[in-house]
Amino acid sequence: MNIQGYQPVSGLDASNSMPVGGAKGATNGAENFASMLKAYTEQVNHDTKAAASAGEALAAGESVNTSETLLAIQKASLSFEMMLGVRNKLVEAYREVIRMQV
Repeated sequence: MNIQGYQPVSGLDASNSMPVGGAKGATNGAENFASMLKAYTEQVNHDTKAAASAGEALAAGESVNTSETLLAIQKASLSFEMMLGVRNKLVEAYREVIRMQV
């Protein structure tokens, strides 16, 4: 049995950090964050589709590894929960900014 660990979320490293400061850096950072968020959403979608197809293959009785199928389903579930948590934090931050008085 070959057990492989989860790979770190792609796009989250020190080289992608947002510069602090002027408006030009803030725009680049926003674009960087948006592209990172889009890439992560696409990865979650890919994981969900892969888990669904693996589950369908297992249910159809095809020769697939049960443990790998269950790991794919759990990975897709955890990825989706993390994406949902990030969305909730972004909505909470947006609401906090809206409540600020200028």
